[in-house]
Order: sequence, then C-alpha cells, then structure tokens
Amino acid sequence: MVIIDWGKAMKCNISRTKRSYEFHMAESHWHTHYEFYYLYSGHCKIFINHTLYYVEPGDIIFLKPGEIHRTTYHSSPVNERVTISFDGEYLDSMKELCGKENVGYIFRNSKVTVPNGNRSRVEELISRIEYEETGQDGFSPLMKKGCFYELLVSLSRCQEAEADHGRLELGEETIEEAAKYIYDHYQNPITLEEVAELSHMSPAYFSRKFKAVTGFGYKEYLTNIRIREASRLLLNSGCSVTEIADRCGFGDGNYFGDAFRKAKGVSPRAFRKMQGGV
Repeated sequence: MVIIDWGKAMKCNISRTKRSYEFHMAESHWHTHYEFYYLYSGHCKIFINHTLYYVEPGDIIFLKPGEIHRTTYHSSPVNERVTISFDGEYLDSMKELCGKENVGYIFRNSKVTVPNGNRSRVEELISRIEYEETGQDGFSPLMKKGCFYELLVSLSRCQEAEADHGRLELGEETIEEAAKYIYDHYQNPITLEEVAELSHMSPAYFSRKFKAVTGFGYKEYLTNIRIREASRLLLNSGCSVTEIADRCGFGDGNYFGDAFRKAKGVSPRAFRKMQGGV
C-alpha cells in the first residue's frame, strides 16, 4: 500500500503576466527548479540550450532544471502567458503513484502544442490552480496539487511524437547548428572566428545573426554554458577551483573567478561553501 502525503508543503507558484513586444529578458539564465508556461495570446520565440522554438497561442514550453534559455517577443502588441514554477519535490507524490519514469516522460519535449479540442480543459485547470493559489481554505493546497497533476497528465497525453519547433526562417537552422557546436565544445578554447567559419559567415555577420536568432551574444552564450557546468562541478565534485576552471574552458583562473562572480554575485569558493558543495 502506497501512502501519499498530499499535504506536504512544497514549492509551486503560478503567475500570469502580460508583455509587450518591446520586452526583452535582461539576462539569459537557468534555474534549479522546473518551469513551464502556457501562451494565451501573442507570439514569442524562446531559445533553449541550443534550439530555437517559435511559440504561438495554445503552446506550452517546458523548462527543466539547468536549461539555459532566453525569450523574445515579436509581432503582437501584447503577449499574455501563465507561468508555473515548481521544485522537484512537488512531483514526489506523483512519482510514488505513477513511477519516476512516467513522470519524467511528461517533460520529453520542450514545446507542446495543445490541440484545439483540449485547450478549454487545459485553460480551466490553469484557472483552478490560480484560484486555489489564493488560499481559499485549508483544502487549497490539496486542490491545487490535484489540478496541477491533472494538468501535467493532460499535457503529456496531447504531446506529439516529436517536438515541433515551429517555422524556422532563413539562416536560423545554421545558427542552431552553431549553437549546438558551442554547447557541445564549451570546454575547448573555441573562438567566435572559429564558429563563424564553420557557419560560412564572417565573424561580424555571424555575431549579429547569432544575437538576432538566439537573443544571446556569442560570448554571453558561451560563458553561460561554462558557468552552469562550473556551478555543477563546484557542488558535486571534489575538483579544485583551478581544475574546474580548466575543465569548463576558462583556462585562466582569474578570468574564471571574475566571470563567476559577475554571474553569481560571489566567488566560486564562496558559492561552494554557501551551497554546501563537496
């Protein structure tokens, strides 16, 4: 017999936001929690790790912990979306009932297009989660989690066999390939000139195109990937800071320290100590 503690307090937050097409994320980022959002209106594109997705009304974007991403809006004056963020523990009850593999399978695609026939149900569940978020009574945490789990199952059942990135415009596929090369070779001393040559572009043109497609500057994107991996090693390995700098492609330890402090607000050693790393 499986006993489920539905009342256990765990983090899950929902918010509804409206953005103008002029809005741009100030910084590219990643986080340690899960997040997904449902687009009600407008149009946007989001670059996740090394893949570009065009997002239309009725689309869901799933973000797993550690995925580097940046969103830009376009075309529509107003873009409305609902975002739900939650930590891994919020899924524990679901894993006990359904199995860890089944729950993990829900997040198999970064983008899900909800079929027209399912949208009313998905939007109803989102509205119910928003309602219970306000804390109607002592049963609200239970109702909120139940609706959230039902929403996840509904989204899993309507996923396509393969992720649909949406339309890619001229040159965007080349930039995706370049981003994947950077993503896979961050530990090497790769340069803008090297990646531009692989893309058959001049460095100046590649730099402009990369920024336009991904929302990232070339150096910003590379540094984000290296800092993310360095953060993981600081917390989960016994490697020295110098070793981590070298393994993540920084080469120079002082440069690594400056870049890490700029991204995280603390030195690598302080980060490791604050987070209780190895």
